[in-house]
Amino acid sequence: MAIEPNIITQAKELLAEIQSVCADFKLHSLLITLRSINNFADQNQYLDVAVLGQFKAGKSSFLNAYLDKDLLPVGDIPVTSVISRIRYGKQEKATVTFLDGNTRIIAIQAIPDYVSESGNPGNIKQVRVLDLEVPALQNIQALRLVDTPGIGSVWQHNTETTTSWFPETGGVLFVISAERPISENELGLLQEIYLYSPEIAIVITKTDLFTEDHLQQIELFIAKVLRNAFNQDFPILRYSAYKDTCRYNTELEQRIFQPFALNRDKKYASILRHKIGSLANSCLTYLNISYQASLQQDSEKGKLKATILDEHLNSPFVRRELLLISGSYKEKTRENIKVYLDSFRKELETKLSQEYARAFGGWKGNLYVVTRQFEHWLNQSLHSELQEILLNEEKSFELLSTVKKHLAFYLKSFRERLSHNLEQVLGVQPQLEQWEINIGELERPDISVSRAFDFHLDLLWFLFPMVFLRNIFRRHFVRQIPKEVDKNLHRLTSDLNQKINNEIDNLIAQALTYMNQEINLIETLLTEQRGDSAYIQQRINSIEYKFRDLEKKSL
Repeated sequence: MAIEPNIITQAKELLAEIQSVCADFKLHSLLITLRSINNFADQNQYLDVAVLGQFKAGKSSFLNAYLDKDLLPVGDIPVTSVISRIRYGKQEKATVTFLDGNTRIIAIQAIPDYVSESGNPGNIKQVRVLDLEVPALQNIQALRLVDTPGIGSVWQHNTETTTSWFPETGGVLFVISAERPISENELGLLQEIYLYSPEIAIVITKTDLFTEDHLQQIELFIAKVLRNAFNQDFPILRYSAYKDTCRYNTELEQRIFQPFALNRDKKYASILRHKIGSLANSCLTYLNISYQASLQQDSEKGKLKATILDEHLNSPFVRRELLLISGSYKEKTRENIKVYLDSFRKELETKLSQEYARAFGGWKGNLYVVTRQFEHWLNQSLHSELQEILLNEEKSFELLSTVKKHLAFYLKSFRERLSHNLEQVLGVQPQLEQWEINIGELERPDISVSRAFDFHLDLLWFLFPMVFLRNIFRRHFVRQIPKEVDKNLHRLTSDLNQKINNEIDNLIAQALTYMNQEINLIETLLTEQRGDSAYIQQRINSIEYKFRDLEKKSL
């Protein structure tokens, strides 16, 4: 079954009109969303239901439990690194599509090698998407479930993979862990998703960890937050992969999947209309700015621009404010990292000393051989322990998340001031684009161990018979452990300080780029001649007429 061809035709005509306006008025910021919605309009065979949410919310575990088979990789750290689409098939089948367009059928057991962070770190294998066919989806053959990397992990490419998929989503299952009910970041994520799909259901995972009273409180809290933010209610479902899973699966099918599948065409048309409506509103905002500016005399346009882009919105002021924000955080970075890493010092020294005591008894040979064994052991052990600390990067990400939150607030204030000025001066109520600042990936610092002796005493091994002096050297080696821990923690503090501060500069640069793009576009719309008012009004009328016609057809 497919949606009425006329609706797709009208949608494509409207998208073509918006693309023409974007080219005519240099609305480059809308082009990525435009391409994604065109892709959604083209793929009419399935209706995608994307599983979205923060990392560690339990998205892959939820899908595995629903499919009643461990097909997708799960773990304690962010695991999924690429998009996986799951649809009905008579037999299990996994197909990888690469960025160059080539495809490869792989064994089910090999899925982690292509979609997990450990098997495909940073997506070095250039995978675009994994398509998985399973018999378990026989009852909802019109749907395709989409597993996505989590938002907010230490790996930027995971966040970018997911956010770039937003415009192509159909329905959305937004997964929230009961361990940490809806956060500010999750609410912002939902607001961004809502621009592209109104069909959102909330799935609270890990419910087996809480009592009934606690779960009711969690549900009420989430419902209240969403009602305040969206002025509407969303379906909220519970889920556990370990307790009452069959009951939760049945409820999920009855409340979400089957209504979607049975009303697939109507849902598809509604979502497509919603996506195009958000894009059209953004486009009309800029056209209305250009139209109102075209009504002004050329001699007045300079004053108009100066009033709208007042002293708090001009580029030098914005840059100075962002540099102040950057400086205030960067001066605290080193001390914060030092305090964080020092909290591991005592435990690390104790653990390594205990492991050394067990390992030393197995080292045989002369002083030179034992020294090399000690250095190798300490290098490997320190590397393993410090990498475990770095793998979580909790403090690094916490510091950068604080900067990101501050910048998000600044960007919001910037947009609100710009919107207020546009409304006051031109009478335009703009729907300006939301901006997502992404935290980049921190390169892992190196870990090294010094030689066990300040000079090459071990080369004179023949002067020190280990039979008699073994305990002396055992005590010498153990005294090296705190020194090496201290040295490497100091090095990590310096390295992370530099890397975090570099990433703060990157976040500032992203924010500045967003604001400069908006400032430059508004300046262009206010000052450059993009056609007379009649021409601009004609473009506005064309978009509005085509969208009203699409609404009538898709209802």
